[in-house]
Amino acid sequence: MSPILCRLLTLVLCGLLSGAASAGEFRQKVFTAKSYAGSRDRHYQVFVPSGYTGQDAVPLVMILHGCRQTEANMINETRFKDLAERDNFIAVYPFITSYDGMREMNCWGFFLDQHIHKGAGEVEDLHQIALEIEAELKIDPIRRYVTGLSSGAGMAVALAVAHSDYFAAAGSVEGLPYAETSSAVGFVCVNPGSFKPVSANVAAMKTEQQQPDEQRPVPIMAIHSRNDCVVNKLASENIRDSWIRRYELGPSPTATLDCTAEGVPCTQTRYGSPQRSVVETVFYEGKRGDFIGTGTHYWVGDNSGQFADPTGPSATELQWAFFKAHPFREAPPPSISISAAQATGNSVSVNGTASASAGSVASVTVRLDGRFPQPAKTASGTSNWAVTFDNLPMDAIYVPVATAKDNDGATSNITGNPITLGSPPPNAPPSVTISSASVSGDCITVAGSASDPEGQLANVGVELGTRPRKPAGVSQDKFKYGECGLPGGTYATRAQATDRAGATSPVSSGPDVTVSNLQAVTANWQAHMGAGRLRVYSAPCASIGFGSCDQGFSEIFLANQFNPFPLHRKATSKDWYVRPESIP
Repeated sequence: MSPILCRLLTLVLCGLLSGAASAGEFRQKVFTAKSYAGSRDRHYQVFVPSGYTGQDAVPLVMILHGCRQTEANMINETRFKDLAERDNFIAVYPFITSYDGMREMNCWGFFLDQHIHKGAGEVEDLHQIALEIEAELKIDPIRRYVTGLSSGAGMAVALAVAHSDYFAAAGSVEGLPYAETSSAVGFVCVNPGSFKPVSANVAAMKTEQQQPDEQRPVPIMAIHSRNDCVVNKLASENIRDSWIRRYELGPSPTATLDCTAEGVPCTQTRYGSPQRSVVETVFYEGKRGDFIGTGTHYWVGDNSGQFADPTGPSATELQWAFFKAHPFREAPPPSISISAAQATGNSVSVNGTASASAGSVASVTVRLDGRFPQPAKTASGTSNWAVTFDNLPMDAIYVPVATAKDNDGATSNITGNPITLGSPPPNAPPSVTISSASVSGDCITVAGSASDPEGQLANVGVELGTRPRKPAGVSQDKFKYGECGLPGGTYATRAQATDRAGATSPVSSGPDVTVSNLQAVTANWQAHMGAGRLRVYSAPCASIGFGSCDQGFSEIFLANQFNPFPLHRKATSKDWYVRPESIP
């Protein structure tokens, strides 16, 4: 049977089976590859419940399949479509469709660096699929969620990190931590896999989340069998620990619950605050397999399937309950102000106020920036707080930076006025260095470091070629600037820093980068055809008939069969070519 026929039969069978249990409708969709690196055409299905009217905004839940699966497995082996019908939310089931790199069939690339960062690869394609759904259906912006099984769970974790400003909460079933490697997958019971240290996961999360709006801790629930021989339970323990360290949560649980179901022992543990958890783990006594771990790695507690077992706590019900309890933060972050900052001898005292509109302020910390930076100290008090730094080096300027954190982990910062001790030397200008400049499609990203001797860095401006200088995002001593929609050409990169006194650094020049005026999309022929890249071409194309503008379909199929291959075009043209050199 041909792969095309297999695919069609799978979709038809999926629709028949799902229709019997749910009165809503499935909509078949095709995502068309975008110009950023690693983007591909992808199929996905959207379940719209019968109660959806388009008048009221509803939640969105994205469910990602694992290796050797398609979206049909998640439709039939979980119960999200049934809960979507019951509770009126949109369920979306993406299919990886095609992929690059060495991996098992249909695995999401949670272990490939090119696919786990905002703005590129699979993690961005999935985000864009969610945005496509929002353009068609009325989605509640504070109730967007993502979960998955195995490699799909690893990608759900990646989405929670890379798009923490979009998803309200995430789930993981037999999944893996952010930026983990494929060697963490053990496959057999005698090999638990080789995991990165949690500190490496945390470092990768911090590197990905450098902008102020990316600091929010995305609540996550990790579900895992204690007997999983394919992905050891250490994976979910590391998800838990990386979240706790990254977002500075207390390591002690705030609640421990018994989630035993159908005779399967299960423990649910919550971390964060008593009012709102940030991390929850569910560890259960799953099936024990044979020597090679057959039957130990599956979606638990819902329907039967190749990678699903109905015996045990329902992963769907557990996660949906968790999602409902964790909308995107509705309340604003805490507020903080500095009332006074003064010097006495070689000491600096800072005091102020902080408040939270919902919950309470958990802590206030203060650091001093400058030529002799002082690490953060926890202030005494929260609503009214105060802190003193003693035995400071003289003849220097210190800038207080205060941070308030509430019980949900949300933070706010404020920078006070400079404080002078003794007679500092004349103001020295800031410095800036471009460390990297990269291109992805029609986007350029420039990153580097910037500092000021007195800790009074105000901003960093970046220029691309002859385009006007624009402000970069600055976090601590790092800056990052990105711009998309750029016309083809070569761009010089330059950066300049300014301090609060108006002093500017010398202009730092980075490498020249080139944006191609050509677009390339890699997919198999079915996806190319579905997106209209393979179609009937006429003159002045060299190839007249069905295929590309420079090659007939029979030649294309003989060369590639059902494997992915690239097609190319100018950004201003609708005609696609197999050979870039053929483009006029």
